[in-house]
Amino acid sequence: MNEKNEVQVVIGGKVLTMSGAEDELHIQKVASCVNRMIRKMEGTEAYHALPTDMKPLLIELNIAEELIAAQEKEEQLEADLQLRENELSETKQRLVDAELRLERYEGKRRK
Repeated sequence: MNEKNEVQVVIGGKVLTMSGAEDELHIQKVASCVNRMIRKMEGTEAYHALPTDMKPLLIELNIAEELIAAQEKEEQLEADLQLRENELSETKQRLVDAELRLERYEGKRRK
C-alpha cells in the first residue's frame, strides 16, 4: 500500500495539512497553484463583486479552465510528435532505399 505524506501548506492565508501519496514537492506545487489562482482572482473587480459563497466556485472554474487548456495543448503536442515521428520514419526509409540503390549501382559499375 502507498504511504501517505502529510504536508503543511498555506492556502489563502490559512495553514492546512494536505496528505497524499505524492511527494512533498508535488503537494506544495498543488497548494502553490491554488494560491496563484486565488491571488489572480483577488486582483479582479468581478471577484470582489461576487457573493462570498461564489468565490471558491470562480477559483475552481478557472483552475479547471487551465487544466483543460493544458490537456488540449498536450494532445496537440502529442499529435505533432506523432506527425514528426512518421515523417522521420519515412525519411529513414527513403535513406535506406537510396543506400540500396547506391550499392546496386556501385555493384554494377564494378562488373
